[in-house]
Amino acid sequence: MLARLLCIVALAIMSLPALASTAWVDDSIYVPIRATASPGGRILHRGIKSGTRIEFLGNDGDWAKIRYGDIEGYIGKQYVSQTPTAAIQLERVSKENQEARAELSKLRNQMADLKGERDALSDQTSQLKNSLDSRGKELDKLQKVAADPIRLDQANRHLNEELSLLRSELDQVKAENVMLRNNNTSREWITGVGILILGLIAGILFRSRSTRRRSGGWTN
Repeated sequence: MLARLLCIVALAIMSLPALASTAWVDDSIYVPIRATASPGGRILHRGIKSGTRIEFLGNDGDWAKIRYGDIEGYIGKQYVSQTPTAAIQLERVSKENQEARAELSKLRNQMADLKGERDALSDQTSQLKNSLDSRGKELDKLQKVAADPIRLDQANRHLNEELSLLRSELDQVKAENVMLRNNNTSREWITGVGILILGLIAGILFRSRSTRRRSGGWTN
């Protein structure tokens, strides 16, 4: 029973049509170059591929005179076109598309590099700003520190001025003391001389009285 079923399945598979695939007809042809404008002309080149670039030199009936490299000859006019073939145009478009993609990729890379440079410059700008702020704070501190010596210098000058005034007053007081001492010394000398003179006068008077008493006693 199983064998019969397998045979039926195999026959069914063999009876199925083959799977089709997509295909295209190749439009590439090779055109011979002849020495004369006739089908019987001598072949100068066994065939140039369709889409090959040539130099068109003119028409001669149903034939076109061309130059391909160093060869001048004739090919059927129906094979000559003043515009590129669809394959050439497609190839050109594909090439341009590839070039555009390459340029786009290059521009994207440049854009990425520029963004990287921008980010780096932004970081540097932020760092410079932070450094500037820090330097500004340091400058403020330095200005405050620098202001203290200025204040100290001003205070020292004020103290020096006061000290100079005090020294002047001290010198003046010393001079006055010297004058007072000199005056006291003069007064002492004057007093001493006065006392001495008074003592001499008193002594003279005392002697004169004593002499008178003695003289009166002798007279009695």
